[in-house]
Amino acid sequence: MADPRRPPRHELLAALLLGAMIVVTGLCVVVDTARLAAGALAWTAAALLVHRLSVRQRVATAALCTLGLIAIVWTAAAGHPPDWRAMLAANQPLIGMLAAVSFLRLVAPARSPAAMVPTGRGGVWQTMLGLHLFGSVINIPAVDMVGDRFTATNRRLEQGHFLLLSRAYSSAAFWSPFWGAAAAALTYAPAARVEVLMAVGACLAASALVISGVTVTRAFGPRLGEFRGYPLTVRSLAAPVTLVVLVLSVHLVLPEIPIVAIITIAAPLLALLLVTLAAPRAMPQRVAGHALRQLPAMSGELFLFLSAGLLVAGVSPVAGGAAGWLPIATFSAWEAWGLVGIMAAVSGLGLHPVISIAISASVLSPLQPDPTLFAMAGLIAWGLQGAGGPLSGLNVVLQGRYGIDSFTMARWNLKYVGAMLLLAGGALALCQRLAR
Repeated sequence: MADPRRPPRHELLAALLLGAMIVVTGLCVVVDTARLAAGALAWTAAALLVHRLSVRQRVATAALCTLGLIAIVWTAAAGHPPDWRAMLAANQPLIGMLAAVSFLRLVAPARSPAAMVPTGRGGVWQTMLGLHLFGSVINIPAVDMVGDRFTATNRRLEQGHFLLLSRAYSSAAFWSPFWGAAAAALTYAPAARVEVLMAVGACLAASALVISGVTVTRAFGPRLGEFRGYPLTVRSLAAPVTLVVLVLSVHLVLPEIPIVAIITIAAPLLALLLVTLAAPRAMPQRVAGHALRQLPAMSGELFLFLSAGLLVAGVSPVAGGAAGWLPIATFSAWEAWGLVGIMAAVSGLGLHPVISIAISASVLSPLQPDPTLFAMAGLIAWGLQGAGGPLSGLNVVLQGRYGIDSFTMARWNLKYVGAMLLLAGGALALCQRLAR
């Protein structure tokens, strides 16, 4: 009789392929053609995981792939041969990094004693900062970690809880190099200056946290004193801080290596080291369990980025002709601000930022935009979509896990998105100045 806890064989094979894909993606640092092999591994794993997709994901993936194939055929008929490399591995650095970063969930902070739980106004600010910092490295599991603490100490979650979860987490996209936002931006603007992106993005994120903290405390009203949050401790921050220092140090010493590649290599190695130091005997089982369960679980992101890459492969060959009809002649902070507004608007219609970033990079390529400024626009748009997009991954997760309607969540964040969009203008102007 089959073990019900054991994943099906095709998922086991997909997990092995994705694990190999991470290793091969890391090898791209020394062997450029390894990117094609990594892309082939990712596509093969995706084919084994089709059954995991929801109906909405299947429709979106099919639409992107169909549009991409139509564009490829059309451009081929117009005399532009297909770019097989782009078709196979356009978003491979992004996919490899996201899979690698998932191993950081193995070192997520453990549940703290009840005596350490922060309460009241101070608890709101401490929890918001903790979720922001944890989420900047371990991604969506940070939301589950804090949200589950809320559900354990409250009969039901209130608007204030959801605003805290949504805004504290999504604002990490503005600066964190460990997010898909940064990976996408750096994939299409590899020459962007990471230190400028992190500095400017951190300033914008700090503004977002201040605005959100005030809003959340007001949302709780007279019940603010009953708030019980998640503690921010030095021990819990050890792994995130270590990884940030490690990645930036390597980038400083070896600037020729893309930071996405550094993260792809460093994240799983650090996770393996910390798990081994904490529980050496349990390390093989924990790592294998993560790979077998969590890597196939990223099927949605896998299909999204693969199909988006296929679309870009079809659109890119004709992007060079865009210079004649673009309404702008340069790409300054003003144009970048307008681009953020457009990408934020279309995200409200369900278009994922990775697609907006990829298409914008192709269309704007004749203008040769400053890569740092373009990447900053992509990061901001991604962060705004996370909070304000009714179909964003974050809001869909909140809906599925805690029962809040994703469209209600987006509506609650509408004023916040507007305020951050205004502040984005100043952030982009600062980015342009620092990038020179």
